[in-house]
Amino acid sequence: MILIDTSAWIAFFRDRGPCSERVDRALAEGDAAICGPIQTELRRGLKTRSERGQVLLHLAGCAELSQPSNLWEEAGELGFALARRGVTAKTLDLLIACYALAHRAALLTTDRDFTRIRSAGIPLALA
Repeated sequence: MILIDTSAWIAFFRDRGPCSERVDRALAEGDAAICGPIQTELRRGLKTRSERGQVLLHLAGCAELSQPSNLWEEAGELGFALARRGVTAKTLDLLIACYALAHRAALLTTDRDFTRIRSAGIPLALA
């Protein structure tokens, strides 16, 4: 299972590089997943009805990861642990990381926050 981050979706829709190819492959193989925070980021960035139709069609082909029961606490604890290690991350990125960790899903992303999270010793699998 590959949790596709907003940044990877943007690369996919702009047809940019290897990340775009990885999204395409995950969709074709039925390995693509999405979660609430990514849904929110994608939907709020839509500009036209045409774009909305295209994006939502692709999202419908993804598994929807359920919200971890302790999501809010875990995201706060993750942010606290990272801060002790000199790393900061956006709140939505903390939530996304918690979904990936709870579901043992690899995260496909181009967002450096996740690389920093992993470099800080958090066992976040990056695809």
